[in-house]
Amino acid sequence: HVLRPVVRAGESSRMARMLQRGLGRLHYAVPSTGVYDAGTARAVLAWRKVNGQARTTFASEALIRAVLAGRGGFRVRYPKDGKHVEADLSRQVLALIEGRRVRRIYHTSSGTSATPTVLGRFKVYRKQPGTNAKGMVHSSYFIRGYAVHGYPSVPTFPASHGCLRVPIPDALAIYDWMSMGTVVRVYP
Repeated sequence: HVLRPVVRAGESSRMARMLQRGLGRLHYAVPSTGVYDAGTARAVLAWRKVNGQARTTFASEALIRAVLAGRGGFRVRYPKDGKHVEADLSRQVLALIEGRRVRRIYHTSSGTSATPTVLGRFKVYRKQPGTNAKGMVHSSYFIRGYAVHGYPSVPTFPASHGCLRVPIPDALAIYDWMSMGTVVRVYP
């Protein structure tokens, strides 16, 4: 039985399941529903960003073939930081890492040129569950008022006031993974 490597939004298929498994093996945050749903689209977007491709959620034949071949993972820059977060601003992705092992990769949106995200090595100093008055969801603060947090709008480009925005459906998992003192590396 031969399957054509094509899957469309909303489709429930064996190929959608295979794509999800492949993205999961590469450590992208992806559900295992067998449906090309919003979570799968976010994982495809993150894969495209990591690999310097067009920032869309389209799962092209070339993308599916690369994912199924195990290509397109995130490269850890700071393995000596142990359990930490890396935010690659050039690619607009955020990775949860333990030593050299990537645990999960997410799509993110950082600060605009007018309100840039601060670069450097920081530690989580405050955690705020739930939604605050500014609409930030499950916030883990790493310097001044800057946090990794969920937000309703997470475009493919820098759009925040300096924080690292993540999609609300991913916010709780990221919040729960990070703890007080977790290192956050932000680089261009």
